[in-house]
Amino acid sequence: MNSPWPHRLRALLPIVILSGLQSVVLTAAPATRPSSPTPNIIVLLADDMGYGDPRCYNPASKIPTPNMDRMAAEGLRFTDAHTPAAVCTPTRYGTLTGRYSWRTRLKNMVLWSEYEEPLIDPQRETIARLLQRTGYRTAAIGKWHLGLNFAQPGGGFVRGKTNHMNGAGGTRAVDLAQPIQGGPLELGFNESFILPGGINLEPHFYIEGDRAVGKPTVWRAAAAPTRPGTSGLEVHEGWMAEGWSDEDVGPTLTEKALRFITAHAAARTPFFLYFASQAPHRNCTPPAFARGKSQAGVRGDMVYEFDWSLGRILAKLDELGIAENTIVIVTSDNGAVPKSDEGDDFGHKSNGELRGSKGGLFEGGHRVPFLVRWPGQAPAGRTNGSLVVLTDLMATLASLVGTSLPPGAGPDSFNVLPALRGETMDASARPAVVLHSGSGLFAIRRGPWKLSFDAKMKPVQLVHLDRDPQEATNEIAREPALVAQLQAELERIRNAKS
Repeated sequence: MNSPWPHRLRALLPIVILSGLQSVVLTAAPATRPSSPTPNIIVLLADDMGYGDPRCYNPASKIPTPNMDRMAAEGLRFTDAHTPAAVCTPTRYGTLTGRYSWRTRLKNMVLWSEYEEPLIDPQRETIARLLQRTGYRTAAIGKWHLGLNFAQPGGGFVRGKTNHMNGAGGTRAVDLAQPIQGGPLELGFNESFILPGGINLEPHFYIEGDRAVGKPTVWRAAAAPTRPGTSGLEVHEGWMAEGWSDEDVGPTLTEKALRFITAHAAARTPFFLYFASQAPHRNCTPPAFARGKSQAGVRGDMVYEFDWSLGRILAKLDELGIAENTIVIVTSDNGAVPKSDEGDDFGHKSNGELRGSKGGLFEGGHRVPFLVRWPGQAPAGRTNGSLVVLTDLMATLASLVGTSLPPGAGPDSFNVLPALRGETMDASARPAVVLHSGSGLFAIRRGPWKLSFDAKMKPVQLVHLDRDPQEATNEIAREPALVAQLQAELERIRNAKS
């Protein structure tokens, strides 16, 4: 439903106190005193980068990733980190809110354009708002893909297509001269420069603050590249800015991130940067400097581009003298697709030896790289096998800065700060994790055990990941009591009000 509140007033609405927490709802551990001075926090989220893409995870990777390798050498490399969903939009929702996306109206897949109603309620707590209250300056730069309110000619908001995987059904009736509502500025971010819905989805232009950048007067056809000879795979038709180039997106976003870091280093204010790269999602259009850098096609070149962006950020932190007081977290929104846009995998295993790929419940769909560099806190050159989920960032960062989550906030977030400091957390002591596929299927993970379900919520596979990481042996018949226990636990979590 469209809100009668003007967007700037809605941004000032107080956080409501949410009730009805059940026993399964997770909250942050008691607040701890932050280190002094307060650390800057940067989260870099790749788009469809798999567990086997960085060489620090897969020595046989056909993609040079020197900066992620540097991160692993100078910090922690997690080997059991997961996204809450195996596709884009729900993971981004869960990362920013600490809440599973299947608790919202989005029960499967993703938003198919940014003209959909914003998925994050403006009254819900976000990582950005939490850190903003503790004195951080916050910025969202990069792919958003969580819905926005675009004005419709004659009043109201545009509501675009709900499911058009072929890229058809673009929305023409949009008043792009009006402010764009429901975005980062209303969710705790002081600044934003976003790609509305990914490199392939409509509309094709940037939004700075609440305004479209440039002149979005060009109608882009489905599957149309912006330069002859480059990929248009999975491109949706829709409005595009004059002079738009898919190849320029990564460098443009990176430059905006560097400017934000520089400005706030000079101001001596702690900052939180949520940098959501467009790479290496289809359509794969690496800039000229990245073309041919990998042996894994244009997709591999875009993983190289993501690594380049990371390298620029690390270099800027060194240049400004703030690297020692900045936490850098590098991860991905889900697992990888197995082939590049050319239709070939080039002998590269984008998800390593894991079974499955983006969209599915097998580990290749949601087990992702997770690198943490935190000088003086996270030991260098170590691996950590603690179970970590991206929804955990909210409770973890709250503990880090010495604050508590408001009642009802981050219901599916668990404080893993000890793991970020190098401790291996006992998997048996961690609350169960719910995993979700692109088609809306569920799995539950407790300790090494993972139980997957079909569309009718019937258990179909039980695996012990420690002794069977490739999920080859189904142990349902051997462990009926455990199956019943995990099934009941999943139902308790799903039925909890949050």
